This record gives sequence, structure tokens and C-alpha cells, in this order.
Amino acid sequence: MINRLRQASIWLLIAGLLSVTSATLITGVIPISALVSILLTWIILGFWGWGLRRGWQRLSSQPRGKVKRWLWAIGCLALLPAVFFIILWSVRPDLAERQFHLPQSVVYDFIANHQVTERLVDPALFKVERWNIAGDERQVLFVHPAPGGSTALMYPIKVQSRVTFRTSIAVAPQAWAEGGDGVAFSVYVEDDAGFHLLYSQYVDPKHQQQDQRWLPVEISLAEFEEKLVRFILVVNSGPAGDRSYDWAGWGEPRLERPSWP
Repeated sequence: MINRLRQASIWLLIAGLLSVTSATLITGVIPISALVSILLTWIILGFWGWGLRRGWQRLSSQPRGKVKRWLWAIGCLALLPAVFFIILWSVRPDLAERQFHLPQSVVYDFIANHQVTERLVDPALFKVERWNIAGDERQVLFVHPAPGGSTALMYPIKVQSRVTFRTSIAVAPQAWAEGGDGVAFSVYVEDDAGFHLLYSQYVDPKHQQQDQRWLPVEISLAEFEEKLVRFILVVNSGPAGDRSYDWAGWGEPRLERPSWP
């Protein structure tokens, strides 16, 4: 009886998986991405477990089999990170990039292309500088809010696949001890459907010590892939409308995509 159950176990698992799949497709209780993840995990880990077991059994009958068995087991365990990476990449490539810190390549450098937006901005409100904050020196797009309250840098861009916008925002250290009420940073994308606010952050290092640093920004542009858009970086004066020493900086703004795979 036990042997029969062992022989039938694989088919019972398959039947159970098919039942979950059909129920999910009918009711929509579990997202398709989660279902794909379950399926891939089941298949890949199933083959991994089968290979570990078969290798262990075969090596047990060989000379010095004990040592070889443990080496085989250690090798199989070392493959687990790769197994989970394949599963995660298949379902959520954006999450895989962040968790495994994949090498990135720059596909668009906003500082190198600052001439694109330079002619649209008052020269007194916009320039390229280098700032050093807590020993971390970066090239920045320096922007000051206009008398109307805001200044926008506009870049026409064709968004490639799997692209992420990355930068670090800050207020110049020379302004921290001066007057004013901080700066609001915003990122917009304009396409055929209109304007989309992707990010907004109020930074006030003059009154908030935690803002006296580079603040990292990371925005996925997956929803705009293969579209020609206007990418817009905006700085606004603080809530009181005080433009004093609103020396805002976008540190090394760029679009990146994974170099591999």
C-alpha cells in the first residue's frame, strides 16, 4: 500500500496543481503572476530535489562514496540562489534586479544632455555643479525655483525596455544654515494620455537633520516602455512659498537598464 502511494504521489501532486490552476483561472483569486511563480517553483525545485536524490543514491555505491555524496549535496545547495533567481526573474524582473543588484548600464545621462533643456530655462536658475555631502561628491543639476514658484527641466526621451530612473536629491550644504523652508522635488512623465506624477518629495535640511544628505530616488518606467515621452524634473519652493536659498540639486540623474541578462 505504501509503495503504491509513493508511485502515485507525483500524479497526485500534478492533479493538485492542475486543480489550483483551473480554480485560479476561473475565480481569479490568485494573481496570474503568483500562479506562474508557484508553477516554476514546483517544477524547478522538483527537478532539483530529484537530481539531489539520484546523485546521492548513485554515489553511495562508489569508492569513497561518502565524501562524494557530501560534495554533491553541497554543490546542489550552492545552486539554490541561482534557482531562486531564475524563478524571481521569470515573474518579477524588476524585483530581481533590486534584490540581486544586477550590473546596470546608463542609457541616458541627463547631465550630459543638459543642453536639451537648457534653452527652456532661465540661465540664472539652472547650471551643472559638483557637490560634496558627507564626503560623497557628485555632479548635480543645480536648479532654483522661479519667481512663479517652480522650475521644470524637460527632456524628450524614447523609453527603452526595463529602464529605471535613478538619481539622488539634495539641497546644497551651503544653504543648510540659511533661511527658507526647503524644496519640493517632483518627477513627471508626459505622454499622449497626459501628465503622470511618478515621484514627489519635500526636502528641508534647514529644519530636518535627516534631510542633510543625499536622498536616493529610484523609479521604474515599465509602464512607458517603447514610448516617446517628455521626462520632467520639477523643483518647487516650500509650503510657505519662500524661495530663499532653495538651492536644489539632482545628483547624477540617469536612466539605467540591466547589462545582463
